[in-house]
Amino acid sequence: MKTLSTLLASLLLPYSALGHCEEKKSSISETPSDRVNYPSNFQVERGWDFFIFGEYLYWTANEDGLYFAQTGFQNATLPSPPDGGINFKGKLKKIEPDWNNGLRLGVGVNFPKEGYDIAAYWTWFKNNSHASASGALIPLWAEPDFIPFATATRARGTWDLAINVADVEWGRSSWFGGYLSVRPFFGFRGAWIDQALRLNYTYATVPFVSSHIHSNADFHGGGMRAGADVRFALPARFGIYGIASGSLLYGRLNGSLNVSENGMKIARTRDHFNKGISSMQLGLGLGWDTHFYRDRLHIEFHIGWESNAWFSINQMNHFVNQLSNGSYFKENGNLSTQGIVAGGRFDF
Repeated sequence: MKTLSTLLASLLLPYSALGHCEEKKSSISETPSDRVNYPSNFQVERGWDFFIFGEYLYWTANEDGLYFAQTGFQNATLPSPPDGGINFKGKLKKIEPDWNNGLRLGVGVNFPKEGYDIAAYWTWFKNNSHASASGALIPLWAEPDFIPFATATRARGTWDLAINVADVEWGRSSWFGGYLSVRPFFGFRGAWIDQALRLNYTYATVPFVSSHIHSNADFHGGGMRAGADVRFALPARFGIYGIASGSLLYGRLNGSLNVSENGMKIARTRDHFNKGISSMQLGLGLGWDTHFYRDRLHIEFHIGWESNAWFSINQMNHFVNQLSNGSYFKENGNLSTQGIVAGGRFDF
């Protein structure tokens, strides 16, 4: 009997040792090389599992419908110009937005065992740009409120943009092999996007006439957002990251138009309606991260390029030709922002 017990113990000993080896816990900072769907979110040892992050944005913006004058007008428009002749020759003048600073701040919490995380962040960006032209100009947004048609000698346009976006998202990061991490997510988005276009024209009239046009289109709304983050690990704790997301939003769009001539208001319109819009986000960059203080803390830095598109958000109104003609036009243009993103994250 003793011999049988000894034999059984010798047979089970390797399996017992293997079980002890499998139970050995690896460091939280180590990347598993043989796991699929293993949590890949940044984690810390014996921490609170909270994280904070921030990004500096250096962006520019572009929008359809910011043309305000045509240069090179020479003489009256003819139905059939002489052979070799032209009515006008020049260039369209458009407000070209400048580069401006922005900010993104957020907080979140990790669920280490499940690999899920919940994050909330706020994005702020503001742009103020202007352009001017002089000479023989065709005003594209207005004419004097009388006949005949008059050209302008000076034109100036100013465009103001303010973007505030709040996001709450829930996602799960997973390893696919030892190098590729994918984090699908979905959540909610609120957007407050205000913009205004101010134009000043000095007309070639007798007596002197100057005009001021102020048109705005403000969207306030919210909806759903979904997308995915991708991270590919490189040597020395570097990594390439990418992000792609889309949003479907519904909200209130408030528009107005005010036209003044020689300081007297001659036209005023108001437009308020509900509208659905969509947006898209794409980003790509390089990151680096590390654990320290016995893996109880984690820090990450990154720099990249990001583009955002807001479709059919320019709903500014204006009149075409003399006001008495009643020719009214509503813009239906897209807004985009793009530029450098540089930031970091701290887990504790």
